[in-house]
Amino acid sequence: MSFFLDDEPHGGGETIAMLKEKIGPFFEVVEEQLKGSHPSGRSLELDLLARPKPALVKDGFANTLVGFTLRNPLSGPGAFRDVPRKAKELIDLAHTRFGAHGALPLILAYPGFFAHMRREQLQKLGEGAGVFERTMGQFNIGELKVEGKNLVVMYSGARYWDSVFGVNSDREYHFSPLVF
Repeated sequence: MSFFLDDEPHGGGETIAMLKEKIGPFFEVVEEQLKGSHPSGRSLELDLLARPKPALVKDGFANTLVGFTLRNPLSGPGAFRDVPRKAKELIDLAHTRFGAHGALPLILAYPGFFAHMRREQLQKLGEGAGVFERTMGQFNIGELKVEGKNLVVMYSGARYWDSVFGVNSDREYHFSPLVF
């Protein structure tokens, strides 16, 4: 599994091919660069649409379509100011219908919400980071992160699944689209 070899995201240089390589052992790609229609009439694009492979579903992962979006990382001096704008972009995706697939019950941002913030920036966010993660969960938005040799899906501020330990069975998760 090649994502173990490179456990640091490449920032804005990540490509769809790299993301496919990371999720390949666990997800089957359904479509790339999927166009969708937001209620405002704007056209939005999702990088990947995938479904969990049967072994992952058997392990307890939700048997549903999952959208993946590559994000320009929050980094540098303006990272703290960019949080609301990045949140709006993700929330807009959660309210978008993607053709015959409709609205998606789960969208994962990669490389995670705060993956590239400097330590002092994260400290400045403090409890706000946890509030942000839980708020994003209310809009069906989680994050895909690489932690050492482990691929992790975080949802609503908690670990939903990781490639080593599987699905977090201590909590119940229900994923349903926001737009009908």
